[in-house]
Amino acid sequence: MTARASFARFRWAAIAEGIALLILVAIMVMRYGVYGGDPWWESTSDLWSTISSRWSPIHGVIYMIYVVLGFDLWIKMRWKLPRMVLIMFFGVVPVLSFFGERYLHSSMERDLRRRPTLQDADASGAESSTTRGPDTGTGAAGRADGTVD
Repeated sequence: MTARASFARFRWAAIAEGIALLILVAIMVMRYGVYGGDPWWESTSDLWSTISSRWSPIHGVIYMIYVVLGFDLWIKMRWKLPRMVLIMFFGVVPVLSFFGERYLHSSMERDLRRRPTLQDADASGAESSTTRGPDTGTGAAGRADGTVD
């Protein structure tokens, strides 16, 4: 599987995680803020307690999928450990997963241009047409056997 395919899966997970986290925050606001009991941590509304108890595990599974797909992308891109910590952090702060996905996309594209060993290969094992262009200094497309046109 290629790095771009891993990123495509991660992108969908980041969007799903961002939406799921926003829904969870809205539920928590309704449960503790709007319908909160006398002590701020007690809820007087059983409806929001029920919704919260049902949505929280769903969000947990979505976050675990997000982390696994982030790990897959991290391995494919051969990034350092702080990048993986950053990926996990993007899924914890509401709305940050949307911005984090854009940041990781630009970072991935920059790394794929800068480090040719990360370039995607097609199913036949041949390199893509843009793999060797920037490295040769001529801008010419390279072939799978390493020669330049």
